[in-house]
Amino acid sequence: MINNYKFQMLHQENRVKSKSLDSMFRRRVENGANCSPFVSDAILKQVKEVYDLNGENSQSKHGVGQIKFLAVSKNEPPGKPIEDCEKIAIFLTLDAGEEDQKIRFQHGTATLRRAKILRLATEAKEQGALLSYEDIAYRILNCGVRTVVRDANVIREHGMCLPTRGQQKDVGPLQSHKVKIIELFLQGFEYNEIGRRTMHALSSVENYITTFARVVLLAEKGYCDDEIACIIRKSPALVKTYRQIYHDKNISEMAQRRIEQILEKLSPQNSTDCKKRGRI
Repeated sequence: MINNYKFQMLHQENRVKSKSLDSMFRRRVENGANCSPFVSDAILKQVKEVYDLNGENSQSKHGVGQIKFLAVSKNEPPGKPIEDCEKIAIFLTLDAGEEDQKIRFQHGTATLRRAKILRLATEAKEQGALLSYEDIAYRILNCGVRTVVRDANVIREHGMCLPTRGQQKDVGPLQSHKVKIIELFLQGFEYNEIGRRTMHALSSVENYITTFARVVLLAEKGYCDDEIACIIRKSPALVKTYRQIYHDKNISEMAQRRIEQILEKLSPQNSTDCKKRGRI
């Protein structure tokens, strides 16, 4: 086999993946149950979903790749001296393991850094704090503030919310990365392009779209937001947002077709029922 650059990069990617907890779990399942990598990967995804190992519903899990960080409370007003501000302890994901490596090999190191900035700021806000550019640059990523500023501008140019302390008044009109991913999907973009635009790995894009599909499916069956949130183990706020997207009266024909496609994958009978009711 020719030892070219592409082969070297693939070999390096496989070496990095083999050092993750996901890889260790899959290997043990494959050896213990004598199953294929496809089966072990499916088991891993189910385990993560059932036990919420992706951290979707908890705000203070301290796992592998996370750091405990002291940040200023989001309730503190701008302009107040930092030494007088209330600080709270939060957990931030500095290294998301295989997820980060997928972004790096699919989109490059600059995109990975932006994905980390977006994740760090979002995790902090969800736990009641706001990070500053200096926090991200000097205390977490060990890079220059100008680098973080440039990356923040790129993130916001893509229409995503980056809730840092210096921009806390500007958060409202922008979107969370989850909503942005769903909207790009409904506009007809393919998974690769969505991942590139939102600085996410393909697996994350697929996961968010599948969650949206499940919300749509359960909403069509008559479940309320709290019931859906309990069933799929996501926050009621996220379920409410996804339902609003689905019931948007100005939704385009492309979005309708896309919703129809994901409903057919989850439940062909449900999709047929939806057509009869004239919703799709």
